[in-house]
Amino acid sequence: MPRSALLLSASLALLTAACSPAPSGPRLTVAINAGVEGEALKQAARDYQPASGVRMEIVELPYSSLFEKAMLDLDSRTGAYDVIMMDDPWFPRLASGEKLIALDPLYEKAGAAGPDPDFIPTSLRLCRDPYPGGRLYGLPYVGNSQFFFYRRDLFERHGLAAPATWDQVLAAARRIAGAEKGVYGYVMRAAPGNAAVADFMPVLWSFGADLLGPDGAPRLDRPEAAEALRFMIELGKWTPPGYVSFNADEVNAHLLQSTAAMSINWPSWISAMDDPSKSRVVGKIAYAPMPGQREPGRAATGNWLLGIPAGSKNVEAAFTFLRWATDRPQMRVAAQRGCPPTRRSVFQDPELVGKFRAFPVQLQSLETARPRPRTPDWNEIENVFGVYVSKANAGSASVGEALERAQAEIAAIQRRARGR
Repeated sequence: MPRSALLLSASLALLTAACSPAPSGPRLTVAINAGVEGEALKQAARDYQPASGVRMEIVELPYSSLFEKAMLDLDSRTGAYDVIMMDDPWFPRLASGEKLIALDPLYEKAGAAGPDPDFIPTSLRLCRDPYPGGRLYGLPYVGNSQFFFYRRDLFERHGLAAPATWDQVLAAARRIAGAEKGVYGYVMRAAPGNAAVADFMPVLWSFGADLLGPDGAPRLDRPEAAEALRFMIELGKWTPPGYVSFNADEVNAHLLQSTAAMSINWPSWISAMDDPSKSRVVGKIAYAPMPGQREPGRAATGNWLLGIPAGSKNVEAAFTFLRWATDRPQMRVAAQRGCPPTRRSVFQDPELVGKFRAFPVQLQSLETARPRPRTPDWNEIENVFGVYVSKANAGSASVGEALERAQAEIAAIQRRARGR
């Protein structure tokens, strides 16, 4: 069905949903992350049922369970799910071996060349395997990327501009911590695994280093990597005690309670900052792109993607739902519900910009963001790397030892993967 006809049909159906009979069409089972990232899609699926006559079954799963159950379904091709949400670092593994339905032929069958150019390129590229120009196996739904939170009131009090480099971040942290009673200059997470890696990757990239090279081999034996890790440890001196066990909740507790001045953060925490029932810093947090150093600042993406398992018995109906949910009108509705979009036009919508003051920075961050390494072995690699980044911050391993051991263990993971 042409896109315009589909949208008109859906709109008319929504107007008469109250008096429509129970859905009698195909049933679509949608696996959704049980968290803030999945809320908008859950509501969209509920809206779609009366709009289309399709019976929507929503399966909410915690983050780790979603990955495990998605892998089980994709490997065995049981057809348990027709649509799955995927965190973008999972995608290379989930898309390997044609476990997901390629969308290019479905677009051709529908008479369309492919996704329209309103999608932000950095988000759409995440849905291609191999990255960045392979076949399309999904569509981007949640446009998460990191950006920088800082206390505008404290920066203005001390005559500081928004930090453009990590050296400026460190200088501002020292100055604010030295002058403001009970306020730490910075707060970061360095718990082993994902937490430490998420906060370290933008620093690593900005120092001109990388975790994996163009050939996919680890490259933590470079001096730039050691310099970046030493910088993180120095910045840790201006972070609250215990940061080596911090995750997102601890970081944001310090921001909300006015005991920290800066952090790397994600869009899901924006609303809490201006909520008087949760925050002591209402109206005081400002947002900036990721600081740079030797290289321009680049945030890490954390997009959520939608794909169709190869075992689905309702591929065409699932594809129609994917296009509907990611089209501009529905993504605008999702944005009003707190879901960061993946379309430029939604980020630039004047009404939404007036409502969500961080949107211009979010768009800038997302357009320049880069993904974690696109490898099917990412989960194992991230865990190992995060353990050693955390150990270095805790002082239980030197910078050299941490990077050397991480390099060796990542190479071993890759050797085992090649042998599978």
